[in-house]
Amino acid sequence: MGQVYLGVDIGTTSAKCLAVVEDGRILAFAQQSYMMSHPREGWAEQDANDYWQALVATVRACVEQCEREGLPRHSVAALALSTQGDTLVVTDRHGKSLLPAVSWMDARGSEEHAQLLSEAGAGFWYEQTGMPFTVLSSACSIRWIQKHRPDVMDAGPVFCYVPDYLARRLIGVFATDVPSASWCPLFSTRRREWSRPVLELLGIDAGALPEVRESGVVLGELSAGVAEELGLSCGVRLVAGAFDQAAAAHGAGGRGILSCGTAWVLYMTASRPVEDSRRQLSTCCHAVGGQWGTVLPFSGGTAYDWVSRTVPVEDGAPASSAKPLVFIPHLYGGLSPDFREKSKGSILGLTLSHTAADIREAVMRGLACETRRNLDAAEPLCGRMESVRMVGGAGKSETWPQIIADVLDRTVEVSDCVESACYGAAKLAAGDVSSGWDGVFGLRRFEPAAEAVQREERNYQRYLVFYRALVDIYEVDY
Repeated sequence: MGQVYLGVDIGTTSAKCLAVVEDGRILAFAQQSYMMSHPREGWAEQDANDYWQALVATVRACVEQCEREGLPRHSVAALALSTQGDTLVVTDRHGKSLLPAVSWMDARGSEEHAQLLSEAGAGFWYEQTGMPFTVLSSACSIRWIQKHRPDVMDAGPVFCYVPDYLARRLIGVFATDVPSASWCPLFSTRRREWSRPVLELLGIDAGALPEVRESGVVLGELSAGVAEELGLSCGVRLVAGAFDQAAAAHGAGGRGILSCGTAWVLYMTASRPVEDSRRQLSTCCHAVGGQWGTVLPFSGGTAYDWVSRTVPVEDGAPASSAKPLVFIPHLYGGLSPDFREKSKGSILGLTLSHTAADIREAVMRGLACETRRNLDAAEPLCGRMESVRMVGGAGKSETWPQIIADVLDRTVEVSDCVESACYGAAKLAAGDVSSGWDGVFGLRRFEPAAEAVQREERNYQRYLVFYRALVDIYEVDY
């Protein structure tokens, strides 16, 4: 079976590792979860060392599985990372964390958001970064730290992100990939380099930022001590990866994907950055040089996890015959396509006839409707998607892909490879060896049914009516 390539995904709630052999088959998989803390309202933090410990644990577990399959540890040639985007890690010059990692879900910087918009308007931020400027942007967190943590600022901090933090621990230097850099507010997506106007506004020295390399470029070799800690032999290469959505699209193949994780993301590739006059669609650099991605993130797996904990449903319990409920899944505000941060999660139309199964179905349909809203916003600029390739945990369901197919009136394809972000990272680690991997996994296809499409169109129009009525109400603090 020859050499082995590792793809490690450092996600929002867990780390995962895939070991892939030269012909593209998956040989081993491991996963380890970690916690998110919310010490104050709007805050979302993690211990950055948890990322490292989970990386070590999952890599070691995969190596042990490979050895049981007859491939010794020296078979591992390279690894690449897929990481959560725009999670801020503040360290000293030696890579030691000075603060808990500030998650991409953190909204502590509302005052700083308003201040930065007053200093440079929304047009500045969109022109420089290719993304709408929201309170969740790590630029707001950086300004918050500058204002509220003088002790940290006195220490000469390094503002880095998950991939460069881990690169520092793996190979001894801060280094990152172009897609990951493009998903933070310090980078010019169009020019594929750090944005000097943004750095000047935030008072950040460009010389303190990590080197940036295109995905697939070798960043360095793991040191002997690190290799031993990971259960690997010396000489293993760290290859520039991508942030999770770009890695998932690279792993899944096709022109666009619906990535179903903690957040759901509609991701469409293009040969040039999208120009959105409304300044609402986000653009990133793709994991293939000279390509870009249009990225539309919205509420996803967190909404389903919430309802599963709060309103548990017995397996197999059917929905009732009552009129379908409407669920607006904005449990942490509305993201793409219109970024209404004050929008809230809402369940509408409840009667005594409704059951817990009805609420679960409404959550599924609500996320399908959010997918439709984003697709309708993207297609006029990006072109029509004849089919949508679905990756992530929701694809394991037989019900959910069909609901999405009916709501979108499009074919939905579900790859047999659920862990597409890990697989995309492994493809980058393998380089030219991965050129024949695209046909390794089968696809399940869900076709829209004419009668169901008509029914779901009515449900979607109800969804829009409720959403438009509520979004203005939530703008006012009653």
